Amino acid sequence: MLDTIAILDYPDQTALVEYHSVIGNFGFLQEARDRLYNFYVFYGYPSLFADGVDLWPISTWRPYIDNRVNQPSPFTLLLTGDYDPVSNGGTITASYQNDSTVAITARVYFVITEDSLYHLDPNGHAWHNNLARDFLPNEIGELVTVNPGQVVEVTRSFTIDPSWIEDRCKIVTWIQADAPSRNGYQAGKIRLMDLVGIEEIIVHEPAQPAITLVSNPCSADNIRFLIHLPPGTPFGIDVFDALGRIVQTHAGTTSSDREIVRFDLNRNDLRRVTAGVYLYRFTSSAANATGKIIVR
Repeated sequence: MLDTIAILDYPDQTALVEYHSVIGNFGFLQEARDRLYNFYVFYGYPSLFADGVDLWPISTWRPYIDNRVNQPSPFTLLLTGDYDPVSNGGTITASYQNDSTVAITARVYFVITEDSLYHLDPNGHAWHNNLARDFLPNEIGELVTVNPGQVVEVTRSFTIDPSWIEDRCKIVTWIQADAPSRNGYQAGKIRLMDLVGIEEIIVHEPAQPAITLVSNPCSADNIRFLIHLPPGTPFGIDVFDALGRIVQTHAGTTSSDREIVRFDLNRNDLRRVTAGVYLYRFTSSAANATGKIIVR
């Protein structure tokens, strides 16, 4: 199987999950009920839970979410995994990199959701999206401590119920602090069918690029390179403007075979760089590369 990779940037730090926690109701999930009643202070329906808070009234929902999404996240999220439609099973791995300068202790959660489900509820709600189907392995999550610059990987195996529609299923993950803050730091999701790999015989397997841009175009303060090199390999990255002038440089040594390096081009002279095309040069003992960065 070939892994599918999705790198999730700060705008994806909000991932919505719909919980049906009333016993006997459509889409009821015991894990969802346990999470709501054991994790939150629950005031009734309808409710939107964010950062451990049951937001009420409804008019507070959008301002709260907009405010939180606009706050920079201390984590970059990398999702990898595989899924076999024949066995209805697979694996999902979330790699959270701490981009901040302090250690963060929080819990990593996974949940399988199903989208576009029609069922007319007594309250008039008919369509249900991102409905929680299964927590991996449960609603308690896994407590991790991630030091500055460190990457923590959490892997879960899963199986899809044959009654669920694969094309409508997603896997959602997020990392969230325990009480008292219960801050949601970063989140993301990936379509189940995007994890499907193709088994094939490869006579000459193509080499994986030593360096790739996480997203391009990108903003000047949010440039990320994904580096694939053996641990302990020294490397350097130089960024130039269109006239060939050095804008920023970085030198380091890989600590793992998959590492994310972040650039903020605005930091050199405390002024924003102009939008446009920039060039980068990557050097290491294992591979060299050049490329373009499109800054919006």
